[in-house]
Amino acid sequence: MTQRFFFLLFLLSNSITFGQGIPGAHYQKRFTNKKTNSAGIEISSIQKPQKKTVKEKDSILKDSINIDMYTIYTVDRDSSYVDTTLTIQKEYKMNFLRKDYFELLPFSNTGHAFNRMGYDFSKQSLLANLGARSKHFSYIEAPESLYFKVPTPLTELFYRTAFEQGRIAHTTITANLSPQFNFAFTYKGTRSLGKYVNFRSAYERFQFSFKYQSQNTRYTLWGHYSNQSIENQENGGLDEEGILLFETGDPDFKDRSVLDVRFKTAESLLAGKRSFIDHHWNIVPPKDSVRTKLLIGHRFLDESRYYSYKDSKNTDHFGDLVIGFLKINDLAKLFRTKNQVYTEFNTPYTGKLRAGLTSVQSNYFFGLEEEEVVSESVPNQIKTTQLLLNGDWKFQWKGFSMQANLQKSISGSLLSDEIGVKAQYEFPNKTSFTARASFRNQTPDFNFQLYKSDYLNYNWYNPDLENQNTTHFSFNFKHPQLGRLYAHWQLISNYTYFNTTKFEPKPEDPYVDRESILYVPPNDIYLAAPQQANNALNYFKIRYSSEFKLGNFAMTNTAQYQKVTTESEASEDLGDSQPLNVPEWNLRTTLSFSREIFKKAMYLQTGFTGHYFTKYYADRYNPLLADFTRQNDVLIGDFPRIDFFVNGKVQQTRLFLKAEHINTLLENYNYFSAPGYPYRDFVIRFGLVWNFFR
Repeated sequence: MTQRFFFLLFLLSNSITFGQGIPGAHYQKRFTNKKTNSAGIEISSIQKPQKKTVKEKDSILKDSINIDMYTIYTVDRDSSYVDTTLTIQKEYKMNFLRKDYFELLPFSNTGHAFNRMGYDFSKQSLLANLGARSKHFSYIEAPESLYFKVPTPLTELFYRTAFEQGRIAHTTITANLSPQFNFAFTYKGTRSLGKYVNFRSAYERFQFSFKYQSQNTRYTLWGHYSNQSIENQENGGLDEEGILLFETGDPDFKDRSVLDVRFKTAESLLAGKRSFIDHHWNIVPPKDSVRTKLLIGHRFLDESRYYSYKDSKNTDHFGDLVIGFLKINDLAKLFRTKNQVYTEFNTPYTGKLRAGLTSVQSNYFFGLEEEEVVSESVPNQIKTTQLLLNGDWKFQWKGFSMQANLQKSISGSLLSDEIGVKAQYEFPNKTSFTARASFRNQTPDFNFQLYKSDYLNYNWYNPDLENQNTTHFSFNFKHPQLGRLYAHWQLISNYTYFNTTKFEPKPEDPYVDRESILYVPPNDIYLAAPQQANNALNYFKIRYSSEFKLGNFAMTNTAQYQKVTTESEASEDLGDSQPLNVPEWNLRTTLSFSREIFKKAMYLQTGFTGHYFTKYYADRYNPLLADFTRQNDVLIGDFPRIDFFVNGKVQQTRLFLKAEHINTLLENYNYFSAPGYPYRDFVIRFGLVWNFFR
């Protein structure tokens, strides 16, 4: 991986010599008038040119490259282009994931874990996965990989400071060997020590992608190779004394490294490698007068990923160890191979219709692959083959678009069924209305079905788990001035989750009062087990987003209300906690001021962002499983998070400076990301995004 990093630096050093600015910008000054819009983006109006020689005409043609010619694709052919503007949405996405954190509550250290404050089960993967869901927020799946088509080499640099001896760096370099072949290298590295003991985070991702299309445009080949690792030290959160000292705000403990944590030697690692290829052939020869396509294609994916949890010093926090084990070394692996053959028929009158057949081979196991069975009751692996029928249809006519998709399991022990439909209409004034409905039937992740650990109570085999069913309806209304209104309703049957279970000691246990059997709180011994909700869950969510401007000032608002209802569960001591818990209200407001300064050499953006959510029984983080478990002991929330930011844009460079969580200076220490895991203290962070165009 180090060799790849220096190879990327070598390419970067060459790309910097390309210069900054879109190619041809220096030449356009000779024959264009430049103006600047309210967002600081340069726009040009072409003057009547003088007569040019053939050589000068070729030079002008070469220099007439626009920003929208630098195109970014997904494997499903959705496209966008490089965006160098500076907006409030860019401020929201200036983080480790480069996504909006509105429904995510990050832990104190960058890249460790995220607690959820909202869900959309209709967008989750249909296939049963490895598990370790808390580590998969930063894991890039195959459909999320990006492909590029650029007229000249392009480099993007992303940099941001982290916590205590840490940095985030993300570099993408893309170019073409010819108009038919484009390639890209991506490297992302993160290392952050964190404020608390044994809480270091390290992330590394390398990816090479390419896109090829033959000169006659009949054959197309896409592909990528990806190697990712997410490594974390796990401290188990603050112990009871540490939580008390944190909440009281004792000045002697403002240095968080002196607070006591549960583990000081535990580590976790999620890693994966993937190779992917998609290629197809157009049977119909392309002609100017014929836009009909009849494609025959093939997709291939080969991926291996594993999750390990190690601790050189055993602890009784997760209960007793299996007899004979003195240290923890848990390892779960998943190997998966997918082959899909498909045909696609595309005309302007019928839209795009695709049908395919997919074979999925999955091998989920623990330790070494050859150790297939440890005992007759608890196997060591789950090995299956699925055969899936796929189909989707996309149609667009003027402002109306329609999309439908189908996936149906036709053989195999696992189910991955979904049927969905989406319709959208966009009015001439840019107002749009979108409605979506879907139904899915899927097998729970593998770690719900089978798990093996050196901890005695974290071993289970559940071959009789029911499939989780989700019915989803949603609508989305957008208006240029009034904002966006989004609402969805989901009905979830057999909701599968991890539940924090009670420890029931025996009279012969040495740590139990022999005269009266006492319940040991979960904070001392933390047990968890897979569970399915006895009743269907009704999950309703409505969100309103808007932006109102007055001169150089703007107010950007997002307000979300959500509710989960179900009949009373049969389990005892459930309290107000549901199998699925979310805050009832989640609010965010940004007050910003934007204008051009230094004779329009810089576009400045500054302001405050406030984020607040109501109290709820947030899931508890389990580092052994790398997942979250439902609990009904601790409420978190009801604390504001106020940030102050100053951002700037100079040509294609965006600069970001933020003072995060400034209200902690008022010494109200009631902020947590999960039970036992405090949220971030006040910190000042700097970052930039820099694009180089040759």
